Amino acid sequence: MYNDDKHSEKEYLIALGKQIRTIRLSKNLRQTEFAYRCNFDKSNYNTIESGKRNPTITSLIKIEKALEVSILVILNFEI
Repeated sequence: MYNDDKHSEKEYLIALGKQIRTIRLSKNLRQTEFAYRCNFDKSNYNTIESGKRNPTITSLIKIEKALEVSILVILNFEI
């Protein structure tokens, strides 16, 4: 993650997690169902959505496919 003087890595991860959650909820998907679609363990997925884990590019691609949106939409968030 890009780290600038104004924001910490943690802030970026939290914002990314919120963005993923917002999109997931807009598609009426529960965490358990969504984690299954991504082939993630629910608790593992929860760490991404809560900003506790920095997802790999592979994880982001799985999330992108499960959400049926461009990765650019996922990464288009504000802190």
